Amino acid sequence: MTEEWETKITKVTPNELLIRGYPLDELIGSITFASGIFLIIRGELPSLREEKVIDAILVSSIDHGVTAPSAVAARTVASCGVPITTAMGTGILAIGDYHGGAGEKCFKFLKETLQKKKNDQSLQNLVATVVQAAREQKIRIPGFGHRYHTQDPRTMKLLKIADQEKISGVYVNLAQLIAKELSYQSQKSLPLNVDGAIGAILADMGFEASTAKAFFAISRIAGLTAHILEEYTQRPVRTIIPSEAKYTGNPKRNLA
Repeated sequence: MTEEWETKITKVTPNELLIRGYPLDELIGSITFASGIFLIIRGELPSLREEKVIDAILVSSIDHGVTAPSAVAARTVASCGVPITTAMGTGILAIGDYHGGAGEKCFKFLKETLQKKKNDQSLQNLVATVVQAAREQKIRIPGFGHRYHTQDPRTMKLLKIADQEKISGVYVNLAQLIAKELSYQSQKSLPLNVDGAIGAILADMGFEASTAKAFFAISRIAGLTAHILEEYTQRPVRTIIPSEAKYTGNPKRNLA
């Protein structure tokens, strides 16, 4: 006898597909991709505010050029003449704790930090204590600082949108306090980076920590596709060295 198991995600019957109870054909053309992602993960459609923030998160991580290990991996494999899905999969497999994983780690760190708060303790005092302990133990707090950006422009825009849409809560506030305290105690700029911002926002939205890395991967697959398609136009079997890349695309242009 075959053992039955349950799923609450999608029901498939002849001529009908239900995504979390909604007919897929009715969702097509009626909701955005961001809303579809929210629905299938969370089980309910997002509010307009949640939809806008999820969409902003997806756009924010779409690409970071050939500086990203996932792009180098995807392009290297693509140069060998493999199918596009193989190259895409290779890029995704390069996403882990050290590339694309800071959002999940920051999410967990923020949760753990808040759990340490005593009833009469202020957030500022909590943050000062936690940052000092991390520095004494030589532990790098994930989600802060960036090897290219001293002020990550993606972070600033994401936080602005999350604030405007009234999504920002205790975790975004906590992350910003940590960024200030890190810079104060280290005497150097260690701002919240885009991964940390995404982790904090998703925490305030009630997602699971692991979804921070998932959202990064969902977003980055679009950028990887562009890199792979471009790589197909280059000579085969290349050694991809990011520092040797020369940008020859459009100059900076304004969004109409």
